[in-house]
Amino acid sequence: MRRNTVILAILIMVTLLGIVAARESTRSQFIALQEAQAKHFALDNRWGQLQLEQATLASNARVGDIARQKLGLSAPKNNQIVMVKAQ
Repeated sequence: MRRNTVILAILIMVTLLGIVAARESTRSQFIALQEAQAKHFALDNRWGQLQLEQATLASNARVGDIARQKLGLSAPKNNQIVMVKAQ
């Protein structure tokens, strides 16, 4: 009878240790999940900012301004335009 009690007590202790280890593992995995979600949110936010910046930099008005200011380009005058007939 005493032997059975000792074995039962050992099994209970092993089970309790398993439960504690499982809870700790779950907690650490949940923390890792929250960190990954926060990183995903930050990256998604940055992606939106980059798309907005790209749209701003590629706008026709901005490209035209840069062509006039930095490159000295201008729209051709009527006498500089040559019409080519397509066949």
